[in-house]
Amino acid sequence: MKVGDVMTRKVITISENQSKEQAARLLARHRISGLPVIDKDGVLVGVVTEFDVIAKDGTTVGAIMTRGIISVTPETELDAASHILVHEHIRRLPVLDQGRLVGIVSRADVVRIVAMRWICSVCGEVTYGESPPESCPRCGALELPAASEQEPPGS
Repeated sequence: MKVGDVMTRKVITISENQSKEQAARLLARHRISGLPVIDKDGVLVGVVTEFDVIAKDGTTVGAIMTRGIISVTPETELDAASHILVHEHIRRLPVLDQGRLVGIVSRADVVRIVAMRWICSVCGEVTYGESPPESCPRCGALELPAASEQEPPGS
């Protein structure tokens, strides 16, 4: 599965000349923990997070944002993006296509996919959906596929 399959496409952004308070309001209003920061030409120049707002001194987004940006493309494998999120201890990755911001993928996006993953108990085929398929699309097994995580004994 690719990042482009799960990323959020309508990304809320902010410019570097907006105030720290404006960033805080956007974060609170949209219940998100970080915003991509774009310059006057629409180029991604940083990310401002809840941490930046509460822990850093400065009055503008440009003064408090994180500039060292790790990003992915829509064609990046979701497993690779998950690896970056975990090992770099970050919560979101901007998704760039030819240098332009086209989306954002977060830990929550990855969790949502894990919750919707079903594995056939016969052949191991992986499918995605709100509920398990009636039969395996690969082997046709009529047994209920196993969820991606097994239920604990006695539940």
